[in-house]
Amino acid sequence: MKKILAALFLTLVVLIGWSGISYAEVAGEAELEQKMLEMINEERSEVGLAPLKMDNKLVQLARLKSQDMIEKNYFSHTSPTYGDPFQMMKDFGVEYWMAGENLAGNPSLTGAHESLMNSPGHRANILKPEFTHVGIGIVKGGRYGMMFTQMFIKARDGERVETSNTPIPAPVNPVEQNKETKEPREEKNNLSIFYSGKQIVFPDITPFINTNQRVMVPLRFVSQEMGYNVDWNEKEQKIIIKKDQTEMNLWIGKNLVLKDNRFFAGDSSPIIHNNRTMVPLRMVSELLGCEVIWYPTLNKVEIN
Repeated sequence: MKKILAALFLTLVVLIGWSGISYAEVAGEAELEQKMLEMINEERSEVGLAPLKMDNKLVQLARLKSQDMIEKNYFSHTSPTYGDPFQMMKDFGVEYWMAGENLAGNPSLTGAHESLMNSPGHRANILKPEFTHVGIGIVKGGRYGMMFTQMFIKARDGERVETSNTPIPAPVNPVEQNKETKEPREEKNNLSIFYSGKQIVFPDITPFINTNQRVMVPLRFVSQEMGYNVDWNEKEQKIIIKKDQTEMNLWIGKNLVLKDNRFFAGDSSPIIHNNRTMVPLRMVSELLGCEVIWYPTLNKVEIN
């Protein structure tokens, strides 16, 4: 029997990693993802089940999860970045009645599929009658050659039922993670920030550099100086930034951004500091189409 390098059952993943001062979209293997969908539906057809539909939002989340496992060198349903799959789906606004996740690490598509089908728990996810949609994220790299994430859901269809999560099959020989997440702390700096050549005055709270070496600014800067409307969702701890046809969502304590239906990941997250919402200046500014220049010897930032 082939060694199983797979595991788990949950839902959602995609895309865009933030590195240094720029970001790049996580490129999934679209052809392989489509082929894996065909293999899954062949298995379901053989036992008389309806085929699963590919959900683009779940594909994005699945790619993001696969990329995260490669970058942070772990193999687990619980991500140090996104939490478990159910939490990840909730954070990204995916609604479902039932959800699950399979993970696999393998150098080949066929090998990954066979490993999952040879594992009772993962096979059960693939052949679960209740599931209607799947997101498959395949990213090259890591210790296994490729990472595979399958996120399954039973989509909401108007019928009122209890939301539930399928029990997750335990990963085979998972890579343990001991990563400790630390909230950014303020460092004393006298920062000057210029927008379109004008120095910005912050009367009630000053920007600071956090422990990730990112400049944090009051959210008010975005709305007042950059001309965006800002709304706040208390229940979801979500910031909604809008201007014309552009919309961007950020969450307190999460390093994820949703902009125009595309997900991005950064190395710093919005926080509440002295009763004010602070956001990472470079990440927000660049996603809004601005150029950011940092002069370290002057503790000066220019935004154009």
